[in-house]
Amino acid sequence: MEEIGCTGRRGSAQPDGRLFRRFRKEGMLLASVLHYLVQSNVPRSVSYYDSNFGSLSDTVRLNGYSHKELEQLFGNVCREAQIRSTPVDVIHHCLDASIQGVILPEYSTGAFGVDILDSQDPDRLKEFSSEAAAYRQHTEQAREILIRARSFHDEEEAIYIRHMDFSAADRLTRETIHNLLAEKKGSGQGREIHRFFGAASILGSICYIPELTESLPRRYFIKGRPGTGKSTFLKKIARAAHERGFETEIYHCSLEPNSLDMIVVRELGFCVFDSTAPHEYFPSRPGDKIIDVYESCVTPGTDEKYQQELSRLEAQYKALVKEATSRLKEASEDADRFYAKLPPLEDTAQENLTESVLKRLFPVKTENA
Repeated sequence: MEEIGCTGRRGSAQPDGRLFRRFRKEGMLLASVLHYLVQSNVPRSVSYYDSNFGSLSDTVRLNGYSHKELEQLFGNVCREAQIRSTPVDVIHHCLDASIQGVILPEYSTGAFGVDILDSQDPDRLKEFSSEAAAYRQHTEQAREILIRARSFHDEEEAIYIRHMDFSAADRLTRETIHNLLAEKKGSGQGREIHRFFGAASILGSICYIPELTESLPRRYFIKGRPGTGKSTFLKKIARAAHERGFETEIYHCSLEPNSLDMIVVRELGFCVFDSTAPHEYFPSRPGDKIIDVYESCVTPGTDEKYQQELSRLEAQYKALVKEATSRLKEASEDADRFYAKLPPLEDTAQENLTESVLKRLFPVKTENA
């Protein structure tokens, strides 16, 4: 892995305008593109960088660039991938869904950017300490609020756990594993890749399930309630796929990373995911199927019996998520002010950076390679 630090900034600052925007560039869906995240807003320490970049032959780590500079660079990488008709994984930032990194599976290369505001080097931020401090204060406040929101979700879980038929849940899991995997054997060593498919962000709840599952012929939508064993169900399927030698993509809950929200086994063409709010979807094409764990495993009438209490907990949860989103938006405004003062890269520096990264990510293949 090579680290590239930021050099070549102009002497005068120019406003960047609105930097936080979703990755929606025309022509980037012609070849296979996967969108996901490797970091979560809650808790701060969780990162699946190593799970995704650790096995690559070459990785470029970019330090000290702004969101806009990284997105411009990675946009050029994505365009080059489209020209070459090669698949590309686009990794998004958990705060604002801007592009944080790319992986080129066919080349076994990748690049990942550490935004200057996320840098732990105080020397890089000392000139803009007030804006950087405000940014970090608001992001930390958002994380703390999201953790509090999770506590109301936990209370909902406790209600349904008391009314779960765990024997029925075990039967449903065994039947599903048999239907999906039976006696099949994978072609590899059962590698597991850990990711997030979304996050709470300044845009609200972002979710890349449609992009991640678009090419899969079979999609299983888990319906249920908090505490009805959806994550345990997914963990058991993932374990069975791993034991049979299949590469398995494991997507964690961004608010509670110990819980799973989706697994994908591309070699067999299927995914199974938690299809409840805030990432609720319904079957829309042949091959889509609902697995309703509430109907199969929970005492009938539980929703009705606790309707008032559940409504209260859900309202409190949503109010805190809304408050956290507000704090994240304040953080984005802090970032805008920070970037407005930051001298932008010289045109030649941006061009040289792009050229250097493209050479690393798209190495010339030899005849023996």
